[in-house]
Amino acid sequence: MNVRLVFAAILASVLGAGCASTGSRAAEQLHLSMIELHDSLQFGDFRIIAQRISPELRTDFLARSYGVEKTLSVLESTTISVEMDQDESRARSLTRLSWYELPSTVVKTDNVFVHWRREGKGWMIERIVGGPLPVPAD
Repeated sequence: MNVRLVFAAILASVLGAGCASTGSRAAEQLHLSMIELHDSLQFGDFRIIAQRISPELRTDFLARSYGVEKTLSVLESTTISVEMDQDESRARSLTRLSWYELPSTVVKTDNVFVHWRREGKGWMIERIVGGPLPVPAD
């Protein structure tokens, strides 16, 4: 067996993994914000989501989401794509979301676009298009 070939393959995979992990701080923060959004949707914690929504839209969102945590069940969320502006001040994510809302048990699946704006050290939601709770309201 060619030991040099195996060593070269291992070295290439280690170096490749190291290069892939060197992303920008903004991208890391956006990734964490997206995870928080998806987890909050699945567990019905709309107060956490409201903290990520632009202040001018927050009151409307909280009013519309009141009581929904008892009837809305998000079954699955899969991130399809994420695009960030070159200056890393805005981003847009596309998520495939599956949910049902009681008393119906019919599962709905929709593409949900989330528009993000970077503020300070974090990311705020400017708009959500599609899904069970669009921001601002349709």
